[in-house]
Amino acid sequence: MRVDESACRTILTRTGGFLEGFTHSLNPYRGCAFGGSLCGASCYAPALARDARPWGSWLAAKGGAAAAYRRDVVRERRRGPVRVFCSSVTDPYVPQERRLGVTRSLLAAMAEEPPDALALQTHTPGPLRDLDLLLRLPGAVSVQITVETDRASIPGLPPHAFPPRERIDALARVRAAGLRAVGVVAPLLPLEDPAAFARALDRACDFVVVDHWLVGDGSAGGARTRARGFPERLERAGFGAWNRIEALHETVGLFRRILGEERVGVSRDGFTRAAARGAPRDAAPAPAPTTPAAAPR
Repeated sequence: MRVDESACRTILTRTGGFLEGFTHSLNPYRGCAFGGSLCGASCYAPALARDARPWGSWLAAKGGAAAAYRRDVVRERRRGPVRVFCSSVTDPYVPQERRLGVTRSLLAAMAEEPPDALALQTHTPGPLRDLDLLLRLPGAVSVQITVETDRASIPGLPPHAFPPRERIDALARVRAAGLRAVGVVAPLLPLEDPAAFARALDRACDFVVVDHWLVGDGSAGGARTRARGFPERLERAGFGAWNRIEALHETVGLFRRILGEERVGVSRDGFTRAAARGAPRDAAPAPAPTTPAAAPR
């Protein structure tokens, strides 16, 4: 994999759509080292990257990210609250983060100049390494870890970046540390034992968001995901039923019976509710924009 560094002058980006509960997105890297794993098989990010290289073959660390954040947050605070979603089109805990430390440097900067709220979204147990910094943030903080299936593998698709069990355990540890733990089942992939999966999330999470590629990839009818051939791969593996919207409805119904209505959100509304639950009591999500956006992965 090619790893580069690109200097950044700004790092907070005004956002909306699926992230309507937030004011800004923040991505410590461009590209994603997990692009060749299971999460990359259905990922919409290649359509947004504007880079011809195969997704998962390159990564660019944002040099000077912490300094850019300090400048940006001071400027953006003049416009109102700063509620940050990190990350929307990459993973803040790619393997190279252990060496490069871009995400950790940003969290250290946030400890000095805190946003009003932060959601840290990843496919990994990586946030456990930064609990010391996350616990220093005075604003509303949630750690969102994607666990799109309970299956150890899916025939015909790449392996996980991290096993589902490790990610659920990480959510439980985040919750035990006193931070809000949000499980993100997005996009919903074939489940082996949906009830047992729901019970595991019930024990580990404060809130769960469930989404499906048909409604959550930011394009009409899941066009971005279809273009990557992902639905056909599920069909060939014998999981075609999970391509249908009924799979989302049935899973959400089961999850709500087990976790309770108030602890399970769906698609864009779910991400907004997750943000609202992590917000200060007097804060409210921003109104929904009219332009579509993709769900975070």
